[in-house]
Amino acid sequence: MKEKIGNFTFCLFCFICIFFIFKNNKEVAAIIIEATNLFLTKVFVSLFPMFIINDILINANVPYYFTRLCNRFFIKIFHTNGLGAYVFFMSLISGSPSNAYILKGLVEEEKLTEEEASHLLTFTFFSNPLFLTMMLSSMFSMKETIKIILIHYLTNVIIGILIRKKAPPMSTNNQKEKIKKANGSLTKSINKAVSTLLMILGTITFYMLITYIFTTLLGKSALLKTGISGFLEITNGLNNLALLNISTKLKEMIAIAIISFGGLSIHTQIKAILEDTQIHYHSFLKGRIMHACISVILIMIF
Repeated sequence: MKEKIGNFTFCLFCFICIFFIFKNNKEVAAIIIEATNLFLTKVFVSLFPMFIINDILINANVPYYFTRLCNRFFIKIFHTNGLGAYVFFMSLISGSPSNAYILKGLVEEEKLTEEEASHLLTFTFFSNPLFLTMMLSSMFSMKETIKIILIHYLTNVIIGILIRKKAPPMSTNNQKEKIKKANGSLTKSINKAVSTLLMILGTITFYMLITYIFTTLLGKSALLKTGISGFLEITNGLNNLALLNISTKLKEMIAIAIISFGGLSIHTQIKAILEDTQIHYHSFLKGRIMHACISVILIMIF
């Protein structure tokens, strides 16, 4: 009975969306164009080269050297081997969902087990620093912007320390392997990156459209609009937050919560990237809930 009610509700929502799209076709077209522009000017230019570079580095066995350099530190602090440092660093400079893409590549190359990758997925979520600076500087001073970014990054370290007792036993695979031949690997990397980026484009467009429909149907409350849009997609959430006439401290708390949770758009992208693996999405979800709670507490303190 519950399943039938759920299916009926979902179908009803789909028909409402179809009616809404036909009724507001010009606005919907503008939203799709806006999503495409956002993807081309912000997402594609930052993620595509990083995806390719990551595959090249993995094929060249560069993660092995991260293991050599950082193994002792990561074992002591996070109870994971030095490969975690590679995931941590590459995710930090490129932004999400690159962490899932990198972890999937390491699992496919048998450098990490799926249990280790699931554990690392919990505390390697970073929004791109250039993206955050651009979005936050429109409503905060540079000092406040840097504070929010640092707390967002620091919280990952805190989560890694808090959950280290649950870290799986480290694999004993010999990481020192021969470097693979480049023939064909670049083409495969490009195909894989383009396929992943097209999925990201579709996800961004879908959630920006859903955000527009929800915020239009549920009234004109600016706070409600910010909450819904931030829960669904980061960019829209921060854009709407900038328009709110509230205290700076409250804005900081809402901003860090939106950034740390990531929005359902990012969650969908992560889940899609991990679809053919046994890397657990619920590890990412658990991490983002912890991330949002801890980062809000830190913002309140500082």
